[in-house]
Amino acid sequence: MTKPPVLRIAAVQLLLVSLAGAVLYLSGKPVTARSVLIGGALCALPGVYFGWHAFRDSGARSAQRVVGNFYRGQAGKFVLTLAGFAAVFATVKPLNAAALFISYGLCVIVQWVLAARMVR
Repeated sequence: MTKPPVLRIAAVQLLLVSLAGAVLYLSGKPVTARSVLIGGALCALPGVYFGWHAFRDSGARSAQRVVGNFYRGQAGKFVLTLAGFAAVFATVKPLNAAALFISYGLCVIVQWVLAARMVR
């Protein structure tokens, strides 16, 4: 079985956010770099959970199980994202909130673009 596209998308997201974080760190902005890395991880890692959970089963005989896995995977992704943001804001000090949210938003856009390209 080939890897689900969701996992490839998360790998690209983590690669891009790592590169951006490295550039920011090397340019003397360690707090912003860490915030960018965390924001990207808050988007990509729940996506990995979804991909792992949603694509466990396949085939026509397990169609209902596949649909259930998608719902559970999406619910888990939502909970992980919320818990991740709560944990970050409660524990990470200092934090550049703007960089965190911009990084998260850009990772979501990358996810949409890559998913649209893979569908074609």
